[in-house]
Amino acid sequence: METKSNELKNRIAALGTMHQKQKVIAPLFKKKLGIVVKVPDDFDTDKFGTFTMDKKRTGSQKETAIIKAKAAMESLDLDIGIASEGSFGPHPSVPFGIANVELVVFIDKKLDLEIYGGYIEIVNFAHNTIAYTIDEVLIFAQKIDFPKHGIVMRRSDKDYGDMVKGIVSKDELIETATRLLKTNKSVWLETDFRAHVNQSRMRNIELATIDLIENIKRLCPSCHSSGFHKISPKPGLPCEQCGRPTDIPLYDVYECDKCSFKKDIIFPNQKESAYAGYCDYCNP
Repeated sequence: METKSNELKNRIAALGTMHQKQKVIAPLFKKKLGIVVKVPDDFDTDKFGTFTMDKKRTGSQKETAIIKAKAAMESLDLDIGIASEGSFGPHPSVPFGIANVELVVFIDKKLDLEIYGGYIEIVNFAHNTIAYTIDEVLIFAQKIDFPKHGIVMRRSDKDYGDMVKGIVSKDELIETATRLLKTNKSVWLETDFRAHVNQSRMRNIELATIDLIENIKRLCPSCHSSGFHKISPKPGLPCEQCGRPTDIPLYDVYECDKCSFKKDIIFPNQKESAYAGYCDYCNP
């Protein structure tokens, strides 16, 4: 159930980004769908909100992604728009876990489509701290796997007056910390979550884009529109040892946004039983 290639092949899409997301998004759209991705010149996504909160996001994650995609479409006068939006917060199913949720939207005015893809991953490092010495600054850098993840530094959590973003070299890190510590007893450090200086986010955006493209390619069995997508897993896969239901999905529920048709896809992981280690009865 995939889209006809001539519906999308050789068309041009506008990508709303200023943080080099085209590096992972554009090759996938070209290879999988034949769509050429272009980025508007001097496109400013900071006006829609920043991770450092010096500009607060006014809408939800989904609303902001849509706004960015439509703004890019308007800028290049194209009928296809793409944008991604990330967030960090409590993991929906892992207690005390912090998750990076990436959402990518595809809007096609010609085919009247609005399709989403997503990916979620646990963030396994501290993302901010207060440092009083250069040594503490370097310890924080090591904890967040610097320079794979850039650093933002400023005088304090709420003081944006002397903020430096995108620190990705040790020399700049020490130089900036030294300068700020001359006039302040401490500095505020946080992970720079902008995609172009954060390898983890860029990888997650790539995985969210892969999910989006699969949703674009998948046709609704009822109305044959693109975007037939998974909305929820349903647990209950039987234990391989005792046969009791486990929390592992027995089937996934797919839905079409166009006609609201739903379908259950059984054994989504291509397995008809679950490992006994996942069973509350066999492995209490």
